Amino acid sequence: MYHTMDFVKSLLVVQHEQILQQVSDKLLSDNFEKEQFIKKYHKKNYCTLKICNCKMKPLDCVKINELLSMLEL
Repeated sequence: MYHTMDFVKSLLVVQHEQILQQVSDKLLSDNFEKEQFIKKYHKKNYCTLKICNCKMKPLDCVKINELLSMLEL
């Protein structure tokens, strides 16, 4: 079980990095600003995992692609 949780945590970190990259590409045009944005929001507490005995309905979740598509300059 412990190894599975480490794997899930690693996946969350990778997903968080990819989302930061996608959002910075959409919002910012300057490479320096993109790097600063990623440094600012690349924190462990932004991609933490909490194990609980709760159920989420699929309708409660917002898809990342939907959020990114809503970004406009």
